[in-house]
Amino acid sequence: MTVYSYGISGMGDLVFPSDPMYSHPLPADTDKDTDIQCGAFLKGVGIFLDENINEVEKIYSEKIEKIHIILEKHGAFYHPCKVVINGRNSQPMVVNGAVSAEAIRTMGKEIKALGKLKNKSARDIPEVYFSGEYLLESGKAASFFSAPWFEGFCEFHWSCLEDGSLGIKVWEDDGSRSVMQEKEVSDFFRKAAAILSRSYDFDTFDQIFPWHHAAGDFVVCRDLEKVDVRLITVRQYTSLLSMDSEETDLSDKLECLFHFLWNMLMRMRLDRLDGVGELVWAPDYVIAPCIAGFFEGLSEKAPDSKEMLMIIEAIPEIVRSMGSDHLFSLHEEIMSACNPMASDIVLIKKHMRAHSDSVFEVICDCSKNM
Repeated sequence: MTVYSYGISGMGDLVFPSDPMYSHPLPADTDKDTDIQCGAFLKGVGIFLDENINEVEKIYSEKIEKIHIILEKHGAFYHPCKVVINGRNSQPMVVNGAVSAEAIRTMGKEIKALGKLKNKSARDIPEVYFSGEYLLESGKAASFFSAPWFEGFCEFHWSCLEDGSLGIKVWEDDGSRSVMQEKEVSDFFRKAAAILSRSYDFDTFDQIFPWHHAAGDFVVCRDLEKVDVRLITVRQYTSLLSMDSEETDLSDKLECLFHFLWNMLMRMRLDRLDGVGELVWAPDYVIAPCIAGFFEGLSEKAPDSKEMLMIIEAIPEIVRSMGSDHLFSLHEEIMSACNPMASDIVLIKKHMRAHSDSVFEVICDCSKNM
């Protein structure tokens, strides 16, 4: 029989029903779910794992004798729990829990999206081990899915540094904030763009969207030699364009690929200061690594495809033939489909001409190195 124990990050490594924090309301962005207690939620995670204990044993290839569940944080939709198996802190898994109706719907979409991406052998995103919906002891519905815990990976955001410049600070597990060097920042943007580009389907136009730096969707793990990057949530994986993929030619596919690229590059530059403050626009130097990551992702996606190799080699010349003014008009087209009053769209439009011109220059320069 598996023994379960519980904890709440920042409140106690071990939490028992007699502790006040056990009956503490589960934090939420709205008042809808404050009647759910942390203890009831943790027990729900335990029931979810217990009913899937055979799957857990397959993953770890051993008998599961004890499981420690730590409620780690509270996002806009999910309440992630770190799950330590048989006392081994080095190989945890995560169980994401959703309790509001909107969050449960969102989780259903994410599980479906991650399943589609798994079939495409996507890398650096979560793999769903198992999932299910249950009733908590309060009678409230909850939805859960388990996945690998990205050990050592941390959230990050643009921040005002001591010298007044804009830099990225990593939110370390010990609560400190460390500043990423410019090379590390460039490595991050290259790898983040590569993840999204590898996941883009050239034939169906499916892509990961929406995603947001402000929501902490990407995380980083730094060591002395490199920066590793993961995308920790996939809210949706579908086409953003109303174009029938079965009736498209190469020209249509290129148009959709460029739409993906322009949209990705604009949104790569958005974040909120320190994650919760005003919207900020990343410096120009992130454009080149993002574009490098785009080409890298396409190359890795289809290393043996002559068609893809031809497209990659042709992109700089196609962009050059567009001219900077036409490229700017394409950016305007993309933004015209968005809510003009949304704060992120207002910021994008403020910087769009300079951004579009920089993108034009960087891509045209790529031809010199291809």
